[in-house]
Amino acid sequence: MVKEKATGLAGYTVRDWVYVAVFGALWGAAELTLGSYLHVIFPPLADTFVIGLIMAGLGGIIVLVGRQFVPRVGAAFMMGIITALLKTLSLGGIKIGPIVAILAESLLIEMALLLARRPARWNFVLAGSLAVSWNFFHKFIMMRLLFGKGIETVYVKMVKDGSNVLHIDVRYGLLIIVLLFLVRIAVGALAGWLAWGLGGAVRRRLSQET
Repeated sequence: MVKEKATGLAGYTVRDWVYVAVFGALWGAAELTLGSYLHVIFPPLADTFVIGLIMAGLGGIIVLVGRQFVPRVGAAFMMGIITALLKTLSLGGIKIGPIVAILAESLLIEMALLLARRPARWNFVLAGSLAVSWNFFHKFIMMRLLFGKGIETVYVKMVKDGSNVLHIDVRYGLLIIVLLFLVRIAVGALAGWLAWGLGGAVRRRLSQET
């Protein structure tokens, strides 16, 4: 058993650091394995929102479950830092886009959890929604910073990709964009809802066993 010995940094204990490392590594392992596997299986969807949506939702669940084990300020973001470091070990080489997305998602989760004095399901739902919604804005920001592409270019490509996935004519571009954003919000909210229940169930099970 890991001893509850304070480390002096924001009241973190050795057990807290272990949990931060475990859940950060778990998210990192998912990115390195499942994320790469999905790109291989579904190459036509690699540039659309589908794979990013799946990985962002899964990452949100992992971090939010971990946050229940380490209910301290900064824990979620530190899990994201560990994940980002592991992401640099990807076989495809270091890609700045996914690393920025991981850090942004974990930071948004951290900010949302700071809004509540005590952890609550609604707070987890908000955190999940904010984290996954970043996947929408990420495309506009990173395409501009990395490739110098304007908002119009990214918008057109997103509409075309969304049209293929949602099976809606490209003439309804605004509707496609709104739906793509709302789907991200819904998936994030679901991730937060599931994380609250899953984390609570795991903690109760562990407390019974110990």
